[in-house]
Amino acid sequence: MKPVSLGVQRFLAATLASLFSFGALAAADVASFPEKPIVLVVPQSPGSVADIMARLVGKALGEQLGQAVVVENRAGASGIIGAQTVARAKPDGYTLLIGSVSTHGLLSGTEKNLAYDPIKDFAPISQLNDSPLALVVNPGSGINTLSDFVERAKASPGRLSYASAGNGSGSRFTIELLRLHSKLDMIHVPYRSPMEAVRAVVAGEGDIASPSIPSVPELIRAGRLRALAVTGDKRSPLLPDVPTTAEAGFASVVFTSWTGLFAPAGTPKPILLKLNRAVEKALKDPGVVKGIEDSGATLVSNSPEAFAAFVQSEVTKWSKAAQDAGVRAQ
Repeated sequence: MKPVSLGVQRFLAATLASLFSFGALAAADVASFPEKPIVLVVPQSPGSVADIMARLVGKALGEQLGQAVVVENRAGASGIIGAQTVARAKPDGYTLLIGSVSTHGLLSGTEKNLAYDPIKDFAPISQLNDSPLALVVNPGSGINTLSDFVERAKASPGRLSYASAGNGSGSRFTIELLRLHSKLDMIHVPYRSPMEAVRAVVAGEGDIASPSIPSVPELIRAGRLRALAVTGDKRSPLLPDVPTTAEAGFASVVFTSWTGLFAPAGTPKPILLKLNRAVEKALKDPGVVKGIEDSGATLVSNSPEAFAAFVQSEVTKWSKAAQDAGVRAQ
């Protein structure tokens, strides 16, 4: 065997030194991360569930990381604008997304040319919560139960409307599940935000809507809305007298709205793990726990790998649901 030349020896030594130096530098970068404020992009308007979660968790997350977490609302197009912003951001851990069942599930079934890939363009960090929605009508409609609504819709095909927060929103898909289950012919009317859809039902402009649970108790107490069912597998403590869809006889109409934390694809794994550990600790903060529970949601914390598998399953599930329901991708 020929001896290695002096030139090759020097090249190998330089290469190894460079690799060790790069590794040490990368370790130092992770150890010092974050060195500046983190921007947390919310793809919905202020006051939305995602916005509430961002401000609740962001504050505790900042305390764990020793840097401010600045919430930035980038609403529009059912969450597409905000999600696309993060997908195109530098993958250094300083720009994160509060994603949801809409941005990483439902939009895959409603958008023909989605401006980002919910799987390839993001690095999942952790899920944060999940929560059911409510099915609500105007009390003046005379509809008292979910069965009453279905009977009326069947008796008037193509006349009743369902108000939603947009084509790729959970508030739409909940009613799509009901429509699919009961073979209903109804008119979909998308609005710009969840509360606009709720106000449409309050004003009698829409026949049914499916908003987040925290947005309806006061309107119910004021006699402006009536809740027919909640879409979880158990009753909500915020609406204890309202049955689940399963209890109401519609077992397949189950929908859970969730939020989670994402970074752009390519973010170094050590940074993702550091963020994941910080999220795990933030979600144990008593104030955060209370805030999540008071919103009618359930706290969820998992590993980046487990969250990635969950997101993949959501994209697959809701793409199929959209196809089964005859939702036309736009």
